[in-house]
Amino acid sequence: MRYFLTVLMVGLLSASVAFGGTIRGIVKDSDTQEPLIGANVVVEGTAMGATTDYEGFFLIEGVPEGQYTVTISYIGYKEYQEQVNVGAGETVTLNVVLTPIALSAKAINVVADRAIERETPVAFTNVRKVEIQARLGSQDIPMVLNTTPSVYATPQGGGAGDARINVRGFDQRNVAIMINGVPVNDMENGWVYWSNWDGVGDATSSIQIQRGLSAVNLATPSIGGTMNIITDPAAVQAGGVFKQELGAGNFIKSTLVLNTGLLNDKYAFSFAVVRKTGDGIVDATWTDAWAYYFGAVYNINPKNRLEFYALGAPQRHGQNLYKQNIAVYSRKLAESLSDYDPEAFTKYNEAGR
Repeated sequence: MRYFLTVLMVGLLSASVAFGGTIRGIVKDSDTQEPLIGANVVVEGTAMGATTDYEGFFLIEGVPEGQYTVTISYIGYKEYQEQVNVGAGETVTLNVVLTPIALSAKAINVVADRAIERETPVAFTNVRKVEIQARLGSQDIPMVLNTTPSVYATPQGGGAGDARINVRGFDQRNVAIMINGVPVNDMENGWVYWSNWDGVGDATSSIQIQRGLSAVNLATPSIGGTMNIITDPAAVQAGGVFKQELGAGNFIKSTLVLNTGLLNDKYAFSFAVVRKTGDGIVDATWTDAWAYYFGAVYNINPKNRLEFYALGAPQRHGQNLYKQNIAVYSRKLAESLSDYDPEAFTKYNEAGR
């Protein structure tokens, strides 16, 4: 009986794995052969689809067995359709090139230049969304780059949002940090306060870190390198996700993401809200934070599209810094200060006493 159950379970597992097929592929520009980022891929007659990543790659899993029409569209390009036969457990690969449609005006690229492998003469690393989701967790965004060459990131003070990043030995005052191509370094000293961007990691689709003087055509402090964070566009498919993370120190993080999908072939909206609280593992590293992200797309016509992004992170958090109360060093000096609170002596004792 035991052997029969084992065989039956293996059989059921094999059947479930082979139930659906997979459609995957790469979408490129027919003239330049560069990958097209954000192209829409739809399996007609179903609610299934995908959006290409920064390498032009897309993946649609769990497609029921049968014959389908796959439609691939991108603003400013001629729509592409192809008939495919999907078998159970099989993978269909499409290598698609889209033909640009002649535009009356020169296109404007609103996202700062991203390096392309074997074309741009700069050392760089791309981090995909799947890698970000697997490694980032509830940390600040720089921490996901610790495994890339010439990059060192640390939580610094230990509090949420206090991370810093060094590239090729330069601190982040000399590293250009951009979100969707917009520089976010402080105007005065070039620093980046990640607590202001808490929650961006939940809305990030990819990160490119360029080491050394970069290919970005902006006046940014990029001697050490450039970090370009690209957020998710409004999703074409309707749906939602709720995620909750728990950790030590009463840590709890709740994330809600909602997508309307494409409405009347014109509009698409995406919204995400994050709530994060915790006492911290290390003393004084508590956090009490909100974060929100809103993305909207409006298709004006087949040649033009408007995209709007809004994000914010109202929050408060504690820090575990190296500073000590003056009474720890000299009780006598503390007593001589007119504005020193005597109640502090009950908490801080002079070292060695």
